Amino acid sequence: MAQGSSIVLNGVRVIQGTPTRCLTRPTLFLSMWKVSRPREVDVTRASLTMARPGPTGYVVKELLPEMECVPKAALDKAVAVATRGDVPEIYVNANLEKLPPLGLVASG
Repeated sequence: MAQGSSIVLNGVRVIQGTPTRCLTRPTLFLSMWKVSRPREVDVTRASLTMARPGPTGYVVKELLPEMECVPKAALDKAVAVATRGDVPEIYVNANLEKLPPLGLVASG
């Protein structure tokens, strides 16, 4: 997938890259990377994190710690978690340190 491109799997939108708008509801973040070892087959590692807006900023929680898996299995697992948790979007390989700041909400 190219940066910013998206697909829909089982009703969940899967987007490549980092969000450009502030998060307004819980959102999943799937990170995947290859690990090369000398004289061994390359392996893919993945982790799944959830971020949601909170009163003082984003609340970030690791849901599935780093695991070894094939990319399709990692994506399938993330989509299953999103479907069970009623989460509409998954960002793949986003930079969580560069999430857009939360907008100010008017009260009154």
